[in-house]
Amino acid sequence: MSRLDRAVLLLLLFGVANPVYAAEGSNLPRITNFAIVALVLVLAVRKPLAGYLQARTDQIRAELADAIEKTAKAEVELQQATALLASLDDAVEEAKQEAKKAAEAERERILNAAQIEAERIKEIAQREIDNEVENGRRKLYVRATELSVSLAHKKLEATMTDKDQTQLIDRSIEMLEETKS
Repeated sequence: MSRLDRAVLLLLLFGVANPVYAAEGSNLPRITNFAIVALVLVLAVRKPLAGYLQARTDQIRAELADAIEKTAKAEVELQQATALLASLDDAVEEAKQEAKKAAEAERERILNAAQIEAERIKEIAQREIDNEVENGRRKLYVRATELSVSLAHKKLEATMTDKDQTQLIDRSIEMLEETKS
Protein backbone atom coordinates (compact mmCIF):
# COMPACT_ATOMS: atom_id res chain seq x y z
CA MET A 1 0.00 0.00 0.00
CA SER A 2 1.32 3.38 -0.95
CA ARG A 3 1.60 6.37 1.22
CA LEU A 4 -1.20 8.07 -0.57
CA ASP A 5 -3.53 5.18 -0.08
CA ARG A 6 -2.77 5.13 3.63
CA ALA A 7 -3.47 8.82 3.92
CA VAL A 8 -6.82 8.46 2.17
CA LEU A 9 -7.73 5.55 4.42
CA LEU A 10 -6.81 7.49 7.50
CA LEU A 11 -8.95 10.40 6.43
CA LEU A 12 -11.87 8.16 5.75
CA LEU A 13 -11.55 6.70 9.23
CA PHE A 14 -11.63 10.17 10.70
CA GLY A 15 -14.61 10.90 8.53
CA VAL A 16 -16.43 7.89 10.04
CA ALA A 17 -15.74 9.25 13.45
CA ASN A 18 -17.55 12.44 12.63
CA PRO A 19 -20.90 11.50 14.24
CA VAL A 20 -19.14 10.78 17.55
CA TYR A 21 -17.36 14.07 17.71
CA ALA A 22 -20.28 16.01 16.33
CA ALA A 23 -22.35 15.15 19.34
CA GLU A 24 -19.84 16.65 21.65
CA GLY A 25 -19.84 19.97 19.69
CA SER A 26 -16.26 19.91 18.55
CA ASN A 27 -14.77 21.27 15.34
CA LEU A 28 -13.22 17.96 14.45
CA PRO A 29 -15.79 17.07 11.75
CA ARG A 30 -15.13 20.40 10.04
CA ILE A 31 -11.42 19.92 10.26
CA THR A 32 -11.75 16.37 8.98
CA ASN A 33 -13.88 17.49 6.03
CA PHE A 34 -11.41 20.23 5.27
CA ALA A 35 -8.51 17.78 5.44
CA ILE A 36 -10.30 15.37 3.10
CA VAL A 37 -11.08 18.10 0.58
CA ALA A 38 -7.54 19.45 0.87
CA LEU A 39 -6.07 15.97 0.40
CA VAL A 40 -8.26 15.28 -2.62
CA LEU A 41 -7.30 18.66 -4.08
CA VAL A 42 -3.63 18.03 -3.42
CA LEU A 43 -3.85 14.58 -5.01
CA ALA A 44 -5.85 15.82 -7.98
CA VAL A 45 -3.87 19.00 -8.62
CA ARG A 46 -0.40 17.91 -7.54
CA LYS A 47 0.92 16.66 -10.89
CA PRO A 48 -0.50 19.46 -13.07
CA LEU A 49 0.47 22.04 -10.48
CA ALA A 50 3.96 20.59 -10.16
CA GLY A 51 4.31 20.59 -13.96
CA TYR A 52 3.07 24.17 -14.17
CA LEU A 53 5.33 25.31 -11.36
CA GLN A 54 8.30 23.51 -12.91
CA ALA A 55 7.57 25.05 -16.31
CA ARG A 56 7.16 28.48 -14.73
CA THR A 57 10.42 28.00 -12.81
CA ASP A 58 12.20 27.01 -16.03
CA GLN A 59 10.70 30.01 -17.83
CA ILE A 60 11.79 32.38 -15.05
CA ARG A 61 15.31 30.85 -15.10
CA ALA A 62 15.46 31.27 -18.91
CA GLU A 63 14.25 34.87 -18.66
CA LEU A 64 16.75 35.54 -15.89
CA ALA A 65 19.57 34.05 -18.00
CA ASP A 66 18.39 36.12 -20.98
CA ALA A 67 18.27 39.24 -18.81
CA ILE A 68 21.80 38.55 -17.53
CA GLU A 69 23.00 38.08 -21.12
CA LYS A 70 21.30 41.28 -22.24
CA THR A 71 22.77 43.12 -19.28
CA ALA A 72 26.25 41.90 -20.25
CA LYS A 73 25.68 42.99 -23.86
CA ALA A 74 24.41 46.35 -22.66
CA GLU A 75 27.53 46.76 -20.51
CA VAL A 76 29.74 46.03 -23.54
CA GLU A 77 27.74 48.49 -25.68
CA LEU A 78 27.97 51.08 -22.92
CA GLN A 79 31.73 50.68 -22.81
CA GLN A 80 31.91 50.95 -26.60
CA ALA A 81 29.71 54.04 -26.57
CA THR A 82 31.83 55.58 -23.82
CA ALA A 83 34.99 54.87 -25.80
CA LEU A 84 33.39 56.30 -28.92
CA LEU A 85 32.38 59.46 -27.09
CA ALA A 86 35.87 59.77 -25.67
CA SER A 87 37.36 59.48 -29.16
CA LEU A 88 34.73 61.77 -30.68
CA ASP A 89 36.61 64.95 -29.74
CA ASP A 90 39.76 63.58 -31.36
CA ALA A 91 37.82 62.60 -34.46
CA VAL A 92 36.23 66.05 -34.68
CA GLU A 93 39.62 67.73 -34.33
CA GLU A 94 41.10 65.42 -36.95
CA ALA A 95 38.19 66.17 -39.30
CA LYS A 96 38.74 69.91 -38.75
CA GLN A 97 42.44 69.55 -39.61
CA GLU A 98 41.64 67.54 -42.73
CA ALA A 99 39.06 70.14 -43.76
CA LYS A 100 41.62 72.92 -43.27
CA LYS A 101 44.17 71.03 -45.38
CA ALA A 102 41.58 70.38 -48.08
CA ALA A 103 40.50 74.03 -48.03
CA GLU A 104 44.11 75.21 -48.30
CA ALA A 105 44.78 72.80 -51.18
CA GLU A 106 41.60 74.00 -52.92
CA ARG A 107 42.63 77.61 -52.34
CA GLU A 108 46.04 76.94 -53.89
CA ARG A 109 44.44 75.12 -56.82
CA ILE A 110 42.03 78.01 -57.42
CA LEU A 111 44.83 80.58 -57.18
CA ASN A 112 46.97 78.61 -59.63
CA ALA A 113 44.05 78.22 -62.02
CA ALA A 114 43.28 81.95 -61.72
CA GLN A 115 46.92 82.84 -62.36
CA ILE A 116 47.04 80.59 -65.42
CA GLU A 117 43.78 82.08 -66.68
CA ALA A 118 45.10 85.61 -66.07
CA GLU A 119 48.23 84.80 -68.07
CA ARG A 120 46.11 83.36 -70.88
CA ILE A 121 43.88 86.45 -70.91
CA LYS A 122 46.96 88.68 -70.86
CA GLU A 123 48.43 86.84 -73.86
CA ILE A 124 45.14 87.09 -75.75
CA ALA A 125 44.92 90.82 -74.96
CA GLN A 126 48.52 91.32 -76.08
CA ARG A 127 47.81 89.51 -79.37
CA GLU A 128 44.71 91.64 -79.91
CA ILE A 129 46.69 94.80 -79.15
CA ASP A 130 49.42 93.70 -81.57
CA ASN A 131 46.79 92.97 -84.23
CA GLU A 132 45.17 96.36 -83.70
CA VAL A 133 48.54 98.10 -83.89
CA GLU A 134 49.34 96.19 -87.10
CA ASN A 135 45.92 97.07 -88.55
CA GLY A 136 46.49 100.70 -87.57
CA ARG A 137 49.91 100.68 -89.29
CA ARG A 138 48.41 99.18 -92.44
CA LYS A 139 45.62 101.76 -92.47
CA LEU A 140 48.14 104.52 -91.82
CA TYR A 141 50.37 103.19 -94.62
CA VAL A 142 47.41 103.00 -96.99
CA ARG A 143 46.31 106.50 -96.05
CA ALA A 144 49.84 107.82 -96.34
CA THR A 145 50.15 106.18 -99.74
CA GLU A 146 46.85 107.65 -100.86
CA LEU A 147 47.92 111.08 -99.65
CA SER A 148 51.32 110.72 -101.31
CA VAL A 149 49.75 109.68 -104.60
CA SER A 150 47.24 112.49 -104.35
CA LEU A 151 49.95 114.98 -103.54
CA ALA A 152 52.15 113.66 -106.34
CA HIS A 153 49.21 113.78 -108.71
CA LYS A 154 48.53 117.39 -107.81
CA LYS A 155 52.19 118.29 -108.13
CA LEU A 156 52.42 116.55 -111.50
CA GLU A 157 49.31 118.30 -112.71
CA ALA A 158 50.73 121.60 -111.60
CA THR A 159 54.17 121.08 -113.16
CA MET A 160 53.44 118.80 -116.11
CA THR A 161 53.07 120.31 -119.51
CA ASP A 162 51.41 118.90 -122.61
CA LYS A 163 54.77 118.00 -124.02
CA ASP A 164 55.73 116.10 -120.82
CA GLN A 165 52.41 114.31 -120.92
CA THR A 166 52.93 113.17 -124.54
CA GLN A 167 56.43 111.94 -123.77
CA LEU A 168 55.13 110.02 -120.76
CA ILE A 169 52.42 108.35 -122.82
CA ASP A 170 54.91 107.38 -125.54
CA ARG A 171 57.27 105.95 -122.96
CA SER A 172 54.46 103.88 -121.41
CA ILE A 173 53.48 102.47 -124.80
CA GLU A 174 57.08 101.43 -125.49
CA MET A 175 57.29 99.66 -122.16
CA LEU A 176 54.09 97.79 -122.84
CA GLU A 177 55.33 96.68 -126.25
CA GLU A 178 58.56 95.41 -124.74
CA THR A 179 56.72 93.39 -122.13
CA LYS A 180 54.45 91.95 -124.80
CA SER A 181 57.25 90.62 -126.90
